[in-house]
Amino acid sequence: MAFLMKSMLSNQVKNLGLGGGGEESKEESTPSDPAAAAGMTREEYEEYQKQMVEEKMERDAAFAQKKAERACLRVHLREKYRLPKVSLTSAVCRDGAPPPPCAACARASLPLL
Repeated sequence: MAFLMKSMLSNQVKNLGLGGGGEESKEESTPSDPAAAAGMTREEYEEYQKQMVEEKMERDAAFAQKKAERACLRVHLREKYRLPKVSLTSAVCRDGAPPPPCAACARASLPLL
């Protein structure tokens, strides 16, 4: 309850005499250039952006590789223990067509269940 009263009073005091002048000074102080906002020169900022894009591409490639490895491992374990294949795509489609095999298994030409 005290918080509500304090916020109501502070809002009324702000609206009395300032007229919104504090907001204009905040807008003027923020630079429009993202490099200046980060405290770098434009060249440093461009290099930083290139580095971030390269790192993201590397992370995405590593994620795709690990995802393919996990899918391949699931296929091999399913084959080894003769487990039925349960997937969301076959449950949603209900047409009985299996999804395409992973790239690693296709290269090794392993039979899929």
